[in-house]
Amino acid sequence: MNINKAIHFAAVLALAAPAAAADLFCIQKIEYHQRPPRVPMTLEAKKPPKAFIPFLEVRIVAREKVRTDSLFVRVHFFDEKGQHVLTLVKPSVVTQMNGQKYTMPVFLNASKAETVFFTIPAKMRSAKWQAVVVFGDEYQAAARTVPETTVLESLDYPEKRVVGAMMGRLVERPMAMDPVIEHVVRTENPKQPQITLFLRPPIGMQDATKANGVLAMCLLAGNVAEIRRKLQSIEPGQEMKGLLQFAERNKLVILCWGSRSLWNPRKSWDEQKRSVNREMDDTFDDVSRAWARGVEYLTRRYGLPSKDFLLWGISGSAQYACRLALRKPEYFLAVHVHVPSSFDKPTREANRVLWCLTTGELEAGYERSKRFYAECKTLGYPIVYKAIAGLGHGGHPVADKLGLEFFSYALSVRDQRDADSKRIGRTIAVWPSHTVSSSSEPWLTSFRSPPFVGDIINQEVFPVEQQAMVPSEFRVPLPSKAIAQAWVNR
Repeated sequence: MNINKAIHFAAVLALAAPAAAADLFCIQKIEYHQRPPRVPMTLEAKKPPKAFIPFLEVRIVAREKVRTDSLFVRVHFFDEKGQHVLTLVKPSVVTQMNGQKYTMPVFLNASKAETVFFTIPAKMRSAKWQAVVVFGDEYQAAARTVPETTVLESLDYPEKRVVGAMMGRLVERPMAMDPVIEHVVRTENPKQPQITLFLRPPIGMQDATKANGVLAMCLLAGNVAEIRRKLQSIEPGQEMKGLLQFAERNKLVILCWGSRSLWNPRKSWDEQKRSVNREMDDTFDDVSRAWARGVEYLTRRYGLPSKDFLLWGISGSAQYACRLALRKPEYFLAVHVHVPSSFDKPTREANRVLWCLTTGELEAGYERSKRFYAECKTLGYPIVYKAIAGLGHGGHPVADKLGLEFFSYALSVRDQRDADSKRIGRTIAVWPSHTVSSSSEPWLTSFRSPPFVGDIINQEVFPVEQQAMVPSEFRVPLPSKAIAQAWVNR
């Protein structure tokens, strides 16, 4: 049968329920368009075709919310004898004249119909053909034929074994994670009444229990919508200092929120009155407790790791991240903050966290950063410090590279910290209030006896055998060769 002659208008095919339909998936409707529809559409291509291209319009429905990267929607074309000719493995992207684009969405919401399109391949436009459209996943699928008179059972296609399978039975699937998840937490403090936490799983990840960790990012943003746009639009390798690509490569879920200035960004704790510090402490204690409640909710709901987070911030968000890590150290494995300008008083509990502080020698908070570094060393922090020559208050490739190398190193020693925590009896539940050793030596051997040391004044690196060449107050431990090379920018 020549379908191009038989169908003279955009016929609605198979309006009734299909004979072979899975319980979860349904193909509601297929329309074959041989002429331009009333709402003009164009194929998404570098050179849009001048002539109209026939296409199939397919309406699909899932009765539960599912991520489409776990599904297939395909069209198998056959000749009039039933021999397979070719397959379209995914829908086409088309654009309406009003600019609205149609392709596979990231999610199919429960019982909400979505429309996808398949342009007819050039090879089939003048041939006699029949086709089967299949929609489903590895467990079950629905299928319909074009034209409707074609007998589905007479065609052989790979998904045939799961078409109609599991009828009436529920198939256990991991909870589908949105590409960007939002959770609002009330703080009960008027200076920051609420925090909106965002989760962004690695591309293609549906089951958060398979994540290798969490990358927490405090972001500079004017509002919640700006954070949402950033997370929804960017892909690995774009923006955010290479951190998204790092997260994808290491299978880390991104947890982020916006920063707020709840303190004087131009002064550290030792430059203010005690009464001012107490007020700011009370405010941020409320905020940090709310943050922890929100994180606990998300980790329970999605099965995320509940500790050993990596934490990143820059400028004002670095101030926020640093203060959060000092108050809630039990959540963090490592922190990289860049050009914070303002610092809170280091706590001894936070010496279990790995710290990386980068700044600029021309940055307004440079002297404050040196004081913070000295205080952290006194409390036994495993901390890397780098002040970049000629840099003011801004980003820098050296800081970006050093931060990523530092995070890679932190992941490599995660098991060491877990083992050491068990040895001394610390757990996430009791860590903050546990009696902490007064030792000024870092708990990690590679910081107590590092392979390299850096001179924070002269910006030079020496093997540990030559560490005497650097005065102790200017000496920074560099716990790996990769970190030492990034520190000296090689």
